[in-house]
Amino acid sequence: MVNYSLVKSAADERGDRQLAREAQWLRELAQVRELDGQVPRLLDEGINGEGRRFLVMSVAQGTGETRAFTPGHERFLASLGKARFRSIDFEVSGCCEQLNQSLLELEGCVSPKVLATLRAAYHDCETALLYWTGPYVLSQGDFAPWNIRTLGSQLFVYDWGKARTEASPLDDVLHYVMIQRALHGRTVTAAFLQSAMKRAYDFALLAYPEWTWRAPVIGALTLVYLLGALLHHSVPARRLDRADPLVKSYWNLIEKRSAWMPSHH
Repeated sequence: MVNYSLVKSAADERGDRQLAREAQWLRELAQVRELDGQVPRLLDEGINGEGRRFLVMSVAQGTGETRAFTPGHERFLASLGKARFRSIDFEVSGCCEQLNQSLLELEGCVSPKVLATLRAAYHDCETALLYWTGPYVLSQGDFAPWNIRTLGSQLFVYDWGKARTEASPLDDVLHYVMIQRALHGRTVTAAFLQSAMKRAYDFALLAYPEWTWRAPVIGALTLVYLLGALLHHSVPARRLDRADPLVKSYWNLIEKRSAWMPSHH
């Protein structure tokens, strides 16, 4: 296995902030023994001649991407989730706070009708998760084939600039399964979403067996993922860009959630 290093430089202020976050996460992940050899090591960081932040990190040269969600992916996410998690109620989680903050930031940028739909979807999450206490965990933030290399039975996962704490425990699984289809502009049907939810449910049982994973909880956490991903794309742009394949797919699923969300009654 040949190891080599990668230099990342920021192009603007937003890039500076993202690289600062990535450096912070790489320092923290270096302390997690279960992830040893599966995340980059931070080798150097600083400010370049243009006054922009740069990072130098180790990268393992694996055998390339795989599109399938394998037991290796499950093991990695289970270890990552346990590295930093809190068992709390949805309404006091960082995940809930982030959704609320993003909805506030969209006020005045999108039509009242769009905002009302997003707020109603958020309310559905809150209602379904009202009596459920569960694990909220560390998420990589863009767990997708293009950020992962396979090293035998292990993964090597890079690009930690979007990592966040107190995320839904299903976010990274759903993202991995759905983002490939959404970005290729292929329709994400209710049936496809339900198969992704089944995959997320199997993962939750395996990684967090001590919690209850009833269908309404899985449905609500799936809606939490869709809303989070849509808002993550829309807030920086200050609009809902329906020409963006991800936004178009996820908006459609949020709007038609009665077709796939299990009832919580």
